[in-house]
Amino acid sequence: MATSERPTYPQLPSKLILMSTKAYFSPEQTISYLKRLLDGIIPEPDTDLLFGLIPDFLSLYPCSQLLSKHAKSRSASPQHPQLWPLHLGAQDCFWSAEYGAYTGEVVPSALQSLGVTIVELGHAERRKMLSETDETTAKKAAAASKLGMVPLVCIGELGAPDMQGPMSAAVGNAMKQLHSQITSLLSAVPLDAPIIFAYEPVWAIGAAQPAGVDYVGPVVQAIRQVVSDFEARKGRTGQTKVVYGGSAGPGLWSGKTNGGNPLGSWVDGMFLGRFAHKIEGVKDVVDEVVESMP
Repeated sequence: MATSERPTYPQLPSKLILMSTKAYFSPEQTISYLKRLLDGIIPEPDTDLLFGLIPDFLSLYPCSQLLSKHAKSRSASPQHPQLWPLHLGAQDCFWSAEYGAYTGEVVPSALQSLGVTIVELGHAERRKMLSETDETTAKKAAAASKLGMVPLVCIGELGAPDMQGPMSAAVGNAMKQLHSQITSLLSAVPLDAPIIFAYEPVWAIGAAQPAGVDYVGPVVQAIRQVVSDFEARKGRTGQTKVVYGGSAGPGLWSGKTNGGNPLGSWVDGMFLGRFAHKIEGVKDVVDEVVESMP
């Protein structure tokens, strides 16, 4: 599709489960993993739940081929990724939508040709190790949106909150960092383009326990308020979803592992990292989310 054309954006369902395998799996392991997901782990595509797999770049092509073949075997059109049993995502992209002289980079056009519909951007590891910024993340999101793909943008504050003081102060401190991360993205993409924010407190990534829901909930409320204020000022109409990452795993959505305080009451979905590497854990999360849906 030429980038001068106006893209058609997908309609995001009410709940989302997104999994990033980071760089832990080889392509062979990723394909084996995907086959297990397709073998009864993920729900039927007609449920109001988006399920996405975000593997490394080398695994995208074989994953695309497998998903196309799987769709064809069920009489769905293999040429339409929206009809695949799950959405295929990429872990990054370059900030030009078109092919060009960008040695070592992967442009959104190449990702789109493989059926990629979601692009993860701005992860804390890339910000730390590769010096990525709000500005570069926003440029990449704009390039992905230009082709109709959905940016999955990671946002999060660096330091753990002081839970001995008032919650309003802890949330306020987090939003001092989050506000610019959010508004830079909203300002970069078209007003009708969908965005998924993955709220991942940097201090909780890789931790033994996720951030407490009594803290995450109010922060997510504040994130939604920033989005709402932007919509009111700028006339933004695109969908904005908020999912939680940062050591997210089984029991968090339903509240089974945190005193009955369900994360599912606050966010639109889960963004699984290291807890996505075990099929059993993924199944548990999927079951929790599906059981909570009307």
